Amino acid sequence: MGEENPGPAFYFERDGEAFVPSRLTLSPWNRNAIAGGSTAGLLGAIIDEAGFDPAFEPCRFTLDILGIVPAVPLVSRVTALRMGRQMQLHRIELLADGLAVAQAHLVLARHLETPRFLPASAYPPPDGLEEQPFPGSRRTGGIVRTKPVIGGARTPGRGVVWLAMEGQVIRGAEASPFAKACLFGDFGNGMGSVTRPEEWSFANLDITLNFLRRPRGHWFLIDAETEMAGNGHGLARSIFADADGIYAHGSQTVFVAPGGGNIPVAGA
Repeated sequence: MGEENPGPAFYFERDGEAFVPSRLTLSPWNRNAIAGGSTAGLLGAIIDEAGFDPAFEPCRFTLDILGIVPAVPLVSRVTALRMGRQMQLHRIELLADGLAVAQAHLVLARHLETPRFLPASAYPPPDGLEEQPFPGSRRTGGIVRTKPVIGGARTPGRGVVWLAMEGQVIRGAEASPFAKACLFGDFGNGMGSVTRPEEWSFANLDITLNFLRRPRGHWFLIDAETEMAGNGHGLARSIFADADGIYAHGSQTVFVAPGGGNIPVAGA
């Protein structure tokens, strides 16, 4: 288990139409910013509440971070960009003081019964694996649990790790597997980093998840690797699975710069 911490077990709290961030949302790279995973998880929870047509399946979630997402109350705005018979496209924005600071595009496809050609999944199940403290568990309140298979956040190279999030994205509401999957979409650059966090920062600029199906269950596996060409950015590529097999592929554009991300967080 992670370090004991009596802090909040939620990422955001409602205040009217706004979502107020708790300290668990803060970025390891900037104490005044909200982390990409917290941002993605909130957008996933907003998507769950949006009431999109249940006859359509999510097949792509893309998050663009439009600069620093400040640690201030955020308001959402949902816009339907296309409402076709077979495909729908929605934009979900987060606004701080009226300015869009992050946006997600969600592609939905009509559900049909079609042939199944799922990739093979030979990952060991989480049951029976040893649980280890999540790096940065003091900052994240200990609500993220990890069971490593290969490597991990502090070991450069490929990382294969089972993850579980025990808290709530929005206080008072149970986080869905979809919202948790969006949150964990941010973890590839950390779990599959090729540089050490005390020497180089590797903050992601975006998140893309291509869903084969909806995620299920409580434990989620990420199999992540990062590639860099030595020019200031890289690509983190991830495979995501649950107990029933692979449900998504993902990627993140990573901005690489000298300097570590061990930033103290107020109140931690």
